[in-house]
Formats: sequence, structure tokens, C-alpha cells
Amino acid sequence: MARALVGSRVREYRIKQKMTQNALAKAVGISPSYLNLIEHNRRGIAGRVLLEVARVLRVATSDLTEGPEIRTVADLREAVGHLQPADVDPATTEEFAGRFPGWAALLTQLYRRSMDQEAAVRALSDRLTHDPFLAENLHNMLSKITAIRSTSSILTSVTDIPLERQQRFHQAIHTESRSLSDAAKALLEYFDHATESGATTATPEEEVDQFLGKHNYTFPEIDANPSDPEILRQLIAQGDQMQSRAAQTIAKKTMETYREDAHLMPLPMFQRFAKMHAFNPAPLARMFSADMPAVFRRLATLKRDGNDVPEMGLIIVNAAGQALHRRPIEGFPLPRHGNACPLWPV
Repeated sequence: MARALVGSRVREYRIKQKMTQNALAKAVGISPSYLNLIEHNRRGIAGRVLLEVARVLRVATSDLTEGPEIRTVADLREAVGHLQPADVDPATTEEFAGRFPGWAALLTQLYRRSMDQEAAVRALSDRLTHDPFLAENLHNMLSKITAIRSTSSILTSVTDIPLERQQRFHQAIHTESRSLSDAAKALLEYFDHATESGATTATPEEEVDQFLGKHNYTFPEIDANPSDPEILRQLIAQGDQMQSRAAQTIAKKTMETYREDAHLMPLPMFQRFAKMHAFNPAPLARMFSADMPAVFRRLATLKRDGNDVPEMGLIIVNAAGQALHRRPIEGFPLPRHGNACPLWPV
């Protein structure tokens, strides 16, 4: 295909330089009619003529023989395969790219932009459907709005409310309004962060995943001194992956849980007894007076550099099967979004 469209490229470069066929033919030493046949790909071009044409047009011979449309053709074929238009013949893709490189480049650019927008819409839809932060925040906002409407309805419909009770109603409206404002502000900050970092940026949960992954899901500083809350603030402050307030809030809750587990089940003792009981969670739960979820969380953090503990993954889901916390391991990828297995909570 590349050499078959040399004439089209000659015509393209000639027009770009605002040179007539007569002028180029005279400079190269061929007739205008012969150049016309070349430009319409009806005659081949090689050897001295090709070198002369490249010299006069001030381009490399490879620009004429290979052309820039190889990637464009690939993109056009991808677009045809994806969109499957009924009135487009895929066999004409190469000819179209060679004869109309500008239009072909424009179409591929529009196709790429369309695909990027589709990906952005899918990412946003995924967030709206599966992001626990959004679900919790929107539910919280609706609850506040309902409380405000109910209280204000009582104030407007009942005329003989005692003054003391009216003041309590007013105070309740004030409190709920402030909570509603805080929830709306958090929601706006979430979307502002998504806009600033791109349409396909990570959700707060993905930011926390990256933060936890960087630390290999373990925090030796907390294990060494679980009673010091300042360690949590320092670790979160160092988390460059977490730019949004929502991610920092989730990380704080996750690490507070980690600290509680570390305080209840100190690492050296827990590791020793875990090996003794072949990592069976039931006797460990009885020994440390801990619930099973806490033991599972602790087992998933046992693997450290240099020890002979098996690596254990962890996924925490809600009643709908949504993944709230992930500790993936090699060979068993865990879903980031969606209800991958509704039987997990059971």
C-alpha cells in the first residue's frame, strides 16, 4: 500500500508548497501529463525521478514512499471495526487514507476523541453506581433534606407550638442545614478533584488502594506503637496518592481499624500463634478475644519482607457484594468495582 500511494503524497506535498504541476514537472525534467498520471497513482515513480521530486519538494524520499498514514490506516480500520458502518467498504481504507490524508487524520482524531468521551462516561457511570463514598454521601444528603423538610413542615402547619419546642425545632433545622452544607461541600470537592485530574482518574477508593499498595498494606510504624495516634496523621500526610478529602477520610478509617487490630493482636505474638495454629482463624479469634473480621484483617497483613508467612489476600464487601476493601495477591485478582460475587457476604 505504501508505494502504491506515492503519487498521492507527491500531490499532497506539491499543494502544500503551492507549486503547480507544470512547475514541478519542469523542475524534475518530466512532462506535466506524466506527472499528472503519477499523482493519480496511474504510473509508478522510482529511481532518478523519485529522487528529483523529493529534492524539489524538499522532503525525504521515505516521506514519499512510506508516508505518515500507516497509523491513520490502523486507526481507521479500528473505527470501522468498532462502529461497523453498513455503507463503508473496509477494503477502501488504504486508498482513502492515501488520497485524502487530511480528512483521514481528522476522522481518526474525532474517533479517538469519541472513544475517550465514552470511556469518561463509563468511568463516571461506574463511580455513580459503585462508589461507596458517593452512595453514602448522597444518602446522607437526602436524609438531611428529609429531616429539614419534616421539621419545617411542622413549624408551618402547626400554629400552637410552645416557644421552647419551636426553639428546639429551629436548632434542629440549623444543625441539619450545617450537616447538609458539609456533605454538599465534600461532594463538590470530590467532583472538582475528578475534573482536575482527568475524566478517568481514580475514585477515592482507588486512591486509597494505591496508598495501601505503596506500603504493601502493612504499617510497621503502627505495629511498633499502636497507641500513638500521631503516626496515623503523619502517614496520611505523606500519602501523595490521596489528593481528595474523601480518600483521606477513607484512609483514616482504614488505618484506625489497622491500629485497633494491632493493639488487640500485637504483631510478634499474633504471628507466633498464627504459625502454631496453621493460620486457622477460629482459634486465633478465641485466643485474642477478637471477632473473625479482625482476625482476617490481621492475617492479611502478616506477610513481611524476610518472614516465612504465606501471603494472604483479603476482600471486604457489603451486603450488595460491593468491594469496600481489597488486599489483592498475585494470581487472584480482586474486582475494584461491581458486584463480582453476591455470595461473598453469605
